Amino acid sequence: MRIRSIGICDKDMDYAISLMDGINHYGKDEFRACAFSDVEQLYAYLEKDELDMVLSNREIDNVRCIFLSENPDTKKKKANESNAIFKYQSVLVILKEIRMLFKPAELSVRSRCRKIAVYSPLGRCGKTRLAKALAAMDEVRGGIYVSFENFSGEKVSPDADLLYLLKQGSTDLGTALTEAIRHESGFSALYASGAYFDTHDVLKDDIDMLSKELTGLGKFSTICYDIGSAAFTDMSIFGCFDLIYLPVLSDETSAIKLKRFRQIMIGMGMQEEFTRCIEIEVPDTDYRSSEMVQAIWQASK
Repeated sequence: MRIRSIGICDKDMDYAISLMDGINHYGKDEFRACAFSDVEQLYAYLEKDELDMVLSNREIDNVRCIFLSENPDTKKKKANESNAIFKYQSVLVILKEIRMLFKPAELSVRSRCRKIAVYSPLGRCGKTRLAKALAAMDEVRGGIYVSFENFSGEKVSPDADLLYLLKQGSTDLGTALTEAIRHESGFSALYASGAYFDTHDVLKDDIDMLSKELTGLGKFSTICYDIGSAAFTDMSIFGCFDLIYLPVLSDETSAIKLKRFRQIMIGMGMQEEFTRCIEIEVPDTDYRSSEMVQAIWQASK
């Protein structure tokens, strides 16, 4: 299968580079992306090489060009119908739109499941709204929001006993998960515990097993864990995740708490996990809003 070449030309060079890196990481078996700072640089490249497609916020002649739109209404139409893609959404969603623009037979069916954690030592920082937004933004196969909050605002079925089955490594876990998963607006949800003291015995291997079971269902390409500040005693659990979103606040007390959290991670030898942390100020908006999508995009650059 031939690797498709994609050019990205946007007035915001930071955006272009970030999108290029995302496409080359998550779509490396299908696409090769390169970024251009201006139209002249792009045309100079095209004089000696070829591109299968250009993503740009301006018109480009003599090459197939898909418009990068800042209008959220663009999401209401498929890319192959509107010839445009909403730029402020996850790379996985943009890749899905790009795939629609090529013949299915020419593309790889290889996929993976991202595991994301949203955690903060701070209170009232938008952690849960952010976690739900990250789950809802996945339009590849769909995202699932997994709640391990200090105190869940949702009723957890006593019949499921998910944590017991998880700790026991029970063969019934997959069936119990299927029955416990709910469907909410834009994502699936699993409320794994009702209070933080239920989860204190949960270890890294247990989270790895839970993620494996959820991935095995074949329904999700993002698993987003909403982790309460007191939920886990095993800090090595953060090693289970590809990315860790860390909601922050700008006041002095919050800054001190966040500094202490960073010191603890590094002191425990978790430098690698620390490099996966993405700090974000969560806007006070609904998790489905365009402001939330843009905040996530900007923080993930």
